[in-house]
Order: sequence, then C-alpha cells, then structure tokens
Amino acid sequence: MLVAIPLALMAALSFAAAAILQQRSARAAPEGESMSPRLILDLVRRPVWIAGFAVGMGSYGLQAAALAYGSVGVVQPIIVTELVFALPFAIRSKGARLGLRELGGAASTAAGVALFLLSASPTGGRPMPSTDVWLVVLGAGGAAIAAVIAVARGPESPRRAALLAAGAGISFALMSVLTKTTMYLLGRGILNMLLHWQPYALAVVAPLGFLLAQSAFQAGPLAISLPIIDSLEPSVAVLIGTLAFGEHFALAPLRAAGESVGAVAALAGVFLLGRSPAVLAIYERTEKSKREAGTAG
Repeated sequence: MLVAIPLALMAALSFAAAAILQQRSARAAPEGESMSPRLILDLVRRPVWIAGFAVGMGSYGLQAAALAYGSVGVVQPIIVTELVFALPFAIRSKGARLGLRELGGAASTAAGVALFLLSASPTGGRPMPSTDVWLVVLGAGGAAIAAVIAVARGPESPRRAALLAAGAGISFALMSVLTKTTMYLLGRGILNMLLHWQPYALAVVAPLGFLLAQSAFQAGPLAISLPIIDSLEPSVAVLIGTLAFGEHFALAPLRAAGESVGAVAALAGVFLLGRSPAVLAIYERTEKSKREAGTAG
C-alpha cells in the first residue's frame, strides 16, 4: 500500500498532463478521421501530441507498477484524481480563474476517493482468474464497447464525445485488469508471461482504448470526455476486481455507508468539475478559433 498509493497518484498526475496535451492536438484533426487509424497517423505528426503520448506511456508504466503492488480496488479509484489535476490546469492555461465550483469539485473528488478507500480497505484477491471468468469479463466488456461505437456514429458533437469516452472508459478498465494479471505473470518470468494469452489480449485492448479516447477528445471538449472516462474506468475496474479477482471490501454497516458516500462524492466532484462554466467557456473559445480557421482556409 505504501508503494502502490504514491505510484497511483503519480500516474494520475501524469495521465492528466497527457490528456490535456493530446486533447489539444486531437481537436484540430479533421472530423473524417474519427475512429480511424488515419487519426493516429495525423496526430503523430504533431509535436504537442507526441509529447502527450510520451507522458501517457510514462503514466501507464506508473499505473502498471502500482497494480503490481496494490489491488485494482486501491489503484483504480486513485486514478480518478486525474481530473483534479487536469481541469484546473486546463483552466489556468487559458487564463481563467478557479471558482468555488472548481475548488469544490476538486475537494469533493479527492475527499470522496480518500473516504472510499479508508472505508473499503480493499484486501485479498487473486491475480489470475480462471479462463471461464475471463471469457465472461471480456465478452461483456467487448459487447458494451461495440454497442457504444455503433450508437456513437455521426458528426462531432458532445453526444458523440460522451459515447466514445464511455467506450474508452470501459476499455481502460479492461486494460487495467489485464495489466494486473500481466504484471503477475511477468513476475514469474518473461517466458512464462509470453506463454499466456493475457498479454496479447492487452495488446489488443490498449490500442482500442487509446483510439476511442483520442476520438472522444477530437469529437468534443475535455470537459465532456475526461469526466466520463474517469468515472467509468475505476467503477468498471472495481466491479471486475470484486467479481472476477475476488477482492474484498469491508461490509460492516458503517464502512459500507462510508464507501457509498465516498463513491458518490468522488463522482459528483468529477462531474462538477466537468460541467464548470469556466471549462465550457474554454470550449467556446476553442470552437470559435476552429471555425475561424476553417473559414480562413
């Protein structure tokens, strides 16, 4: 715990910086490239996006290390604090001021995550669920992602950004639990890891989540996509950790009440930050600049 929690916090901070850099570049990409490898080919020619990608890879390394030491139920809720770091930084970078809504959202998120973890005290769990359990987890997750992609068809819009962000959140949850098992296998030797299918499944799920996230960033503002990703990723991951990995949470009445209050407070803080007028004002200015650039072209 003493190692996993600091690593998870550093991962959250790094993920925030990566998301801001990547979203700025993705918003400038042509609409027709959404959910296409062409989007990635376009973005890799943008220095700011490359910087965001490099930071993101470092973030994932920190997350993987945290998962090697701690349970999914500990690490993934901490990742939600990414929004506490990301949106205030995005606001300040545009010259806006942090108001009571932003400060209250950040405090609610941080306090909610802390209360949830202190009340839940996640323990136990197995790093290697059975193949049957994996089939259920990946089958259900894959079906949900496919449904979201199908419904998200259409032009750039807040609705499309939200749906693609939901797909990214589910993908990242699957990615986190596959990473947990992959790190366990790696600890038993590289050859042992290569003889199991989980690392190869991770190699499929990770690029899918990455493409969905970039498409969500392209389709709408960070204020729409990031709160949804940061809500679904830990929620789905904790659910999988409980049902598939056998992680245990305290069930005593007072502790269960603390878990519920903490979870609600954290999610409320995420969406409070995401709906802040200051963030929406940033989106309006970004869209105005984009329309003017298109007109000039």
